[in-house]
Amino acid sequence: MQYVAAYALLNLGGKANPSEADVKGLLAEVGVTGSDAEIKSLVEALKGKSLQEVITEGLKKVGTLSLGGGSSQASAPVAAQAQAVKKAEEKPVEKAPEPEEDVDMGGLFD
Repeated sequence: MQYVAAYALLNLGGKANPSEADVKGLLAEVGVTGSDAEIKSLVEALKGKSLQEVITEGLKKVGTLSLGGGSSQASAPVAAQAQAVKKAEEKPVEKAPEPEEDVDMGGLFD
């Protein structure tokens, strides 16, 4: 992940196609030693692609993920919650009680 972040920062900083040396240099500046093989693999995989294209492709893949959970079980609590909200909205708003008159306490709080 840190390799991808370094590549993205370099790209956003103005380098259209950061090299392995660029990524390694940025990582070294922040005290991270990276795996040469992983950095090389990243740079080769992103060669010729714009950062925006890569992000767009990734978002399409994320949109197809199934995060599990049965939808039939979740619908009952949602319906009950919706009814509770509806009932709460129907309740009339109560007026705040009138403030009480000041009572002389005989200098108790002076």
